[in-house]
Amino acid sequence: MTGSPNEKSYSAVILAAGSGTRMGAAHNKIFLTLNSQAVYTYSLDLFLADADCAQIILVGKVAEKEQFLAVLSDKVQFVVGGAERQDSVRNALAHVSTSQVMIHDGARPFVTLKELSALKTHQNAILAVPVKDTIKQSDDGKITHTVPRQNLWSAQTPQYFETAVIRTAHEAAFSARFLGTDDASLLETFSDIPVDIVMGSYDNIKLTTPEDLTVGQAILAKRGQL
Repeated sequence: MTGSPNEKSYSAVILAAGSGTRMGAAHNKIFLTLNSQAVYTYSLDLFLADADCAQIILVGKVAEKEQFLAVLSDKVQFVVGGAERQDSVRNALAHVSTSQVMIHDGARPFVTLKELSALKTHQNAILAVPVKDTIKQSDDGKITHTVPRQNLWSAQTPQYFETAVIRTAHEAAFSARFLGTDDASLLETFSDIPVDIVMGSYDNIKLTTPEDLTVGQAILAKRGQL
């Protein structure tokens, strides 16, 4: 894990164009509340609290823009998302005004300033945690292989990149009609630029199912935020 020792000004892209399907919600899950606060605002407040964050781009559905109006400002702007997460990121990157960018899922409300600071000591890096479970590979419902986990990591966000580098990777993916599993996977596929791993936290969960809200309440309680 290598990188520059200097933190620097960056833009934050917060992806907030999701749905509530797996959450069992009738609307976008980022508007669900934890401790009476909308899920996406935890990330928004975090980036607003970071003096190095020069610009925040909220990416959402055009039909939901009115729900973001109260938080927009000279620093926080709204960009319409696309059909896929990758399309939403590509749309946002066209508006980034700094040389570095953090791309973050608005459904991950528990990232910390300490983790942001660790990312900023690198040029291109992601937060990730070591896989804890035993991973099985299967074919037609039968185990074919146990995957050694000592080198396996669960990727998280934010993911931090040189803006020009990640823009180029997104354009290449768009031209090739390639859909990656995260932004780092585009650099893996279309660039020889290495992406560093920065140790994240197991608290940095993505709220996806109703059970995750229960875990989220426990995380807030542990942090004394309830």
